[in-house]
Amino acid sequence: MFKMVKEERTMHVSDKMIYLFLVLITVSFVGMLIDAWRLILYPYLIVVGLMILFGLWKPIKRYASKKSVLAYLVSLIYLIMFISLDIITRDSLSGGENLIFGLTPSMALYMTAIFPAGSIVCLLYALTFQDDLTTQRD
Repeated sequence: MFKMVKEERTMHVSDKMIYLFLVLITVSFVGMLIDAWRLILYPYLIVVGLMILFGLWKPIKRYASKKSVLAYLVSLIYLIMFISLDIITRDSLSGGENLIFGLTPSMALYMTAIFPAGSIVCLLYALTFQDDLTTQRD
């Protein structure tokens, strides 16, 4: 009389991303407890990329999946820059005795690459979604 229906239990992509957030934030929290800055910084950079991806979710689904590259690109750029900073400062906090543009190597990397990258990311976002924003207004 009653039909037993087998339910498929599949997780939605957004649910998987939330669980990934939970894992990354937990890793950062553990890093805070054991005072390991690498466990705090690197998961945080991945979380930033995922947050950008969440923010772009609707335009990505509506227009083109190629625009999701921006979220991955931002995280990848920041990870490369901070890993480079980590490698430069492995022996000393200043990165050595040499000067680049009158700055120590670590400060030169931070001031010429990491700090301006925030503005570049904003420009990339504006250029990527310029057409989408103008068509929504019209």
